[in-house]
Amino acid sequence: MPQRERYLFICTNRRKDDDPRGSCAAKGSEKIADELRVALGKLGANKRVRACKSSCLDMCETGVSILVEPDHVFYGRVKSEDVEEIARATAEGRVVERLVVREPEKS
Repeated sequence: MPQRERYLFICTNRRKDDDPRGSCAAKGSEKIADELRVALGKLGANKRVRACKSSCLDMCETGVSILVEPDHVFYGRVKSEDVEEIARATAEGRVVERLVVREPEKS
């Protein structure tokens, strides 16, 4: 299998329930990872884009987190309702701007 154009790394890290940082798995990331695989398959994009479960991406505070590579774009607060849009945009080489987590401006 040749290297794909893009990879979606979905954090599925699970912490203890009492951890104040929470975890992406507790927020539904495992389901979202499965939904992304299905959505990419329906688009016929699964040979160009791969959705992969990942361990911690250190973005817990942003809810379910996804890293898009090689674009090096982080999505945060991802919900099931966003899956189709993410799959389509990634297959087309676009970014879903409303989900991008940006670094705070340095003063």
